[in-house]
Amino acid sequence: MDKATKAALFSALLFPGWGQFYLKRYKRGLVFIVPVLASALALVWSIVEIGISIIKVAPFKKGTVHPANVIQVAVDALKAINLSYFIMLLIVISAFWILSIIDAYQLGKKLITAPTTRAHPESTSDQA
Repeated sequence: MDKATKAALFSALLFPGWGQFYLKRYKRGLVFIVPVLASALALVWSIVEIGISIIKVAPFKKGTVHPANVIQVAVDALKAINLSYFIMLLIVISAFWILSIIDAYQLGKKLITAPTTRAHPESTSDQA
């Protein structure tokens, strides 16, 4: 498997920008990681905020906090989230994820086809 394919797979399977990190293009990788993380955190934050407001309205009774109750609050919070906001954030995450895969693949292809030029001290004109 060549570098381009590995980089695209890292971006596709792990997280956007990881393919660029694999190719040692750290700043370029951050261009994909930061917006995806910000969108994901905004989504999680809004769900948690709604969940907290649900709990404030109908608090748990002492000794009744079970995983099923917590899951039910999370499901109710997901149902109450603004749908257009949710879809917008999912579109941003998806777009950056797809762009990350394409970019990592293209970067990998460029690195494969780019000629390697190194200055060898033995090949200088001083050796005569």
